[in-house]
Amino acid sequence: MNSLTTLKKIFQQSVKKNSQATFIEIWNGQRYLMFTYDKIANWVKQLGAGLLKVGLKRGEKVALLGENSPGWIVAYLALVCGGWVAVPLDKELTPKELIKQIKRVGAKRIFVSSFLVSKLGSLVGKEKYHVYTFDPFLQDKMGLESLLEKDEKWHQDYLGIQVKPADLASIVFTSGTTGAAKAVMLTHHNFASDVIATCEQIKIHNRDKMLLVLPLHHTFGFTAGFLIPLYKGIPVIMENSKTRVLKAFQEKSPTVFIGVPRIFHVLYSRIENEVKKQGKWDRWVRALELAQKIKQKTRINIGRLLFRRLHKQFGGKLRLLVSGGAYLPPELALKYFVIGFPLIQGWGMSELSPVGCVQPFSSWRFYFTNYYERHVGSIGPPINGVDIELIDVPPKGLYANLGNKEGEMVVSGPIVTPGYYEDEESNKQVFISLNGQRWFRTGDVAKKDSAGNLYITGRSKYVIVTPEGKNVHPEEVEEILNESPLIYESLVLGHKFNQAEQVVAIIVPHAKSLKSYLKERGLEFNWENIYEVMYKEIKQQLKNSASYKCPVDFAVTNYDGEKGEFVGFEKTTTLKIKRELYKFSSFLSYRTLKKGGWKKAIFNLKKGSLKPDC
Repeated sequence: MNSLTTLKKIFQQSVKKNSQATFIEIWNGQRYLMFTYDKIANWVKQLGAGLLKVGLKRGEKVALLGENSPGWIVAYLALVCGGWVAVPLDKELTPKELIKQIKRVGAKRIFVSSFLVSKLGSLVGKEKYHVYTFDPFLQDKMGLESLLEKDEKWHQDYLGIQVKPADLASIVFTSGTTGAAKAVMLTHHNFASDVIATCEQIKIHNRDKMLLVLPLHHTFGFTAGFLIPLYKGIPVIMENSKTRVLKAFQEKSPTVFIGVPRIFHVLYSRIENEVKKQGKWDRWVRALELAQKIKQKTRINIGRLLFRRLHKQFGGKLRLLVSGGAYLPPELALKYFVIGFPLIQGWGMSELSPVGCVQPFSSWRFYFTNYYERHVGSIGPPINGVDIELIDVPPKGLYANLGNKEGEMVVSGPIVTPGYYEDEESNKQVFISLNGQRWFRTGDVAKKDSAGNLYITGRSKYVIVTPEGKNVHPEEVEEILNESPLIYESLVLGHKFNQAEQVVAIIVPHAKSLKSYLKERGLEFNWENIYEVMYKEIKQQLKNSASYKCPVDFAVTNYDGEKGEFVGFEKTTTLKIKRELYKFSSFLSYRTLKKGGWKKAIFNLKKGSLKPDC
């Protein structure tokens, strides 16, 4: 068993081994600031000693609100290394939502970035709350003067605090895609186990450098983008500006980049747009075709050679891309493969610390075999020490040992949360006992191949069971629809009609492409033509899909004339659609794929209902 069973031990080992090495780099608007492991450790020691001096009780919960920054890292480490519990908060939440979560866990002390103090609203100045303001760039102590303790005695007392593996490190709030956010408890051992096993699976090296754009309050960005580099003693380049991501690649030459599928989709679209802008599209297509032909005949990937200028634009040293947080369309992964970028997929949940599975990475396999092409779409096998089984879900027609062998994933192992904070009702719903062992019900549906690789097919909650007893996974249909250049994004839902469940869809058209399409055909940009085009496009995209998977009805989202685009779906900070917000409240009221004809109607996302186009 690995002796690094707490975050404190992991941090102490990294500081000891890499004291003068760079830990964090961040652009402050003018230049890059660099922080060594030793420098961060000194801040942590002083802040932790100060917290101990003011009387924080062991296990006390402290809220943490801030953008990705050295200040956030120092505050978090100071808390968990002192035996206290950090409660990271999403800076995108409203003041009302933030206050609700702070009160939910009973936090009386709050660390907040100097740029986000106004987010706390009425809590600032209240006598029973202690609000500490920190400079995210650690260039000015600001509100922390009273906490930064210089006395050596307090330093030794703080450093001597014993933290146990079973102690809580964090309480994190789920992103809320399936309803109200839940408070997930995660221990030191949860995180330590997850970090060590994940590193073994994807082979993170001591010479790697990580680029982090995902938010630290979310467990994927936190574990993969902060704890893994901490464990391996490698640098983290933090970039909070979406417009500077490509610059960060060029300026800092990272070797590893983690992101959610939407980020990889946007990056690839930017690449294609730049190629078109330079008038090199035909040349680009020929290069893609050549790379694909050579791969098929020889199994050798020459993408890095053919597209060397592109690789240079991404810093020239990028060796691994990891996608998580949502479903990665296989077609998108294959596009990256062709141009020489290994894009592997992982899977997890906040309740699993969060990585449960990830495709093992081997550069040899990527450049000289067809392994990743054959396993595209797979989330890989479980990480070391984790067991995953598939169980039946009879109400949804899922039988793991029969038919298509799909089942709901249940997980057991050291990465699994002890439970939701003070929420026994939710705990009863997700924890079950199998063969005398405690298992967590994920709600995700998957298949497993003979080698133990898992393939996510959807959420058990969202599986649509048609009147004929067929199972439809919304994500599968959405993936096909979203391949259309006329469709920006889609949401496929099950709608109850006459006691049966029908497949329906809400479409967000790609405004620019749609306008060009209509203009080329001499058609006006009006609702009648929009619905006519979308109707035909849906049929065209799904022509090779089973008829029972095709929506029998659809709606188009409302159009924002000022922005010149159709309104998109509300999303979490990891860019997953908040499905629970949307209901298909009418049926056969406008264009249908079975009957034809429509009433002009649009879907008002703000109200979650249909309204006539007057």
